[in-house]
Amino acid sequence: MPMNVDMWIIWLVLMVVFLIIEAVTLGITTVWCAAGCLVAAVMDLCGAPVAAQVIAMIAVSVVCFIACLIWIRPMFDAKHKRELSPTNADRVLGHEGIVIKTIDPMDGKGQIKVLGQVWSAKADKVINEGAKVKVLSMEGVKLIVEEVK
Repeated sequence: MPMNVDMWIIWLVLMVVFLIIEAVTLGITTVWCAAGCLVAAVMDLCGAPVAAQVIAMIAVSVVCFIACLIWIRPMFDAKHKRELSPTNADRVLGHEGIVIKTIDPMDGKGQIKVLGQVWSAKADKVINEGAKVKVLSMEGVKLIVEEVK
């Protein structure tokens, strides 16, 4: 004996699943599928055949996806655009500092103070305590420096 299932229940369950995914991802990723499921559920309540419901669900989802890409997503991204602030590493690049512990390339030890912060540093040659250095780059958590003459 075949079981008669109300498709609108299945469409609503799918819509809830898509909305949960949307809530978790916060990236406008599945909201268009939820809209398609809602349309398909309403069509079932109006007596439309299942094939028409599936076609409508797909069509509405595609139209909503395209509308989202063209209009909604750019507005959402522009409104929530974050200004990137440089990290500590970005701030020190190109700046001069003072060697506070002799930099020895053989030991791989040495420290400098730049912009009020103490950093591990390394160089191609020994640079003694008190010398001025310029920060060239960063390798891991160590600053690569050269002595300023």
